[in-house]
Amino acid sequence: MEALKIKAHIDSEVLNLPIPKTMIGKDVEIIVLVESDEDRKKSVKKKRKPGSAKGMIWMADDFEEPLDDEMLAEFYK
Repeated sequence: MEALKIKAHIDSEVLNLPIPKTMIGKDVEIIVLVESDEDRKKSVKKKRKPGSAKGMIWMADDFEEPLDDEMLAEFYK
């Protein structure tokens, strides 16, 4: 079963949906869920504050050193 999730603001009685080619010609069920104001408030992302993670991140002293061949090979599998 394939799933397609589209978030949109409906501003007319006709809804145009981008449908993947793999779904064309197949039977589908379309469910429309209306988001409440309370749900919308929960989903609003808070603005990030620069420096808010200060002291929470540690970086190794050899961070900028080249990787050894074995470790480098893991990136190119």
